[in-house]
Amino acid sequence: MRVHRHPGNIRRMLASRLKKVAVAKPVVIASLAEVQRVCGKPSCRCQRGFKHRVAQLTYRDQGKTHAMYVPVDFTEEVRSWIEEHHKLQRSLKEISELSLMLVRSHAQE
Repeated sequence: MRVHRHPGNIRRMLASRLKKVAVAKPVVIASLAEVQRVCGKPSCRCQRGFKHRVAQLTYRDQGKTHAMYVPVDFTEEVRSWIEEHHKLQRSLKEISELSLMLVRSHAQE
């Protein structure tokens, strides 16, 4: 990120980034993967090798990795929540960088 070192510029950019941190939808710290599963019905085609494609959400809770099935009609919404988390992470990184620049600019005065 390229910023002029003047504290006023840094403060304006910092205020702009802080406004972006307000989230408008749920945020999920997880990953979404498409996996192939067998359903268990003896007459289903998945028993002959044509497995069902399903979405699986993987997340960590208290140091353990968990996975859960995500219904097909809900997959895109969950994917947007994960993307919202990634945007939030990028914004927080920029805020941290700007805050450090602000401290450095005051320390050099």
